Amino acid sequence: MRRMASLGALMVLVLAAGCGGPKLVPVKGRVVYADGKPVTAASVSFTPDATPEGNGLLATGLLAEDGSFTLRTYPHGDGAMVGSYRVTVSLGFGATRKLVKYTRLKDTPLKIDVPPEGRTDLVLTLQ
Repeated sequence: MRRMASLGALMVLVLAAGCGGPKLVPVKGRVVYADGKPVTAASVSFTPDATPEGNGLLATGLLAEDGSFTLRTYPHGDGAMVGSYRVTVSLGFGATRKLVKYTRLKDTPLKIDVPPEGRTDLVLTLQ
């Protein structure tokens, strides 16, 4: 009977450890045009780069009037997982030919590494 109780307690501990969701770190920043003006009425998406481990989850953020954003990994909360990301910016119908590359995952030149301590000072400049 004690053995079964010990085994049951061990299973509860293992299951509880696996139910916490992914470890997210804070990621905040701003998106600006080359002239320094903020990009507004848009969103950013951080898509994990392909890794051998296959780690990472999509993280997104809406841009405020000053171009600032805070990433969120749905449904887990604010932040992103540690890793390398390709960043796209949805510019809507206002995207010029020069800026279209930032809207396409395969063409975007924006690549960001998120370290274990997170990033709260990002400035993404659209050239």
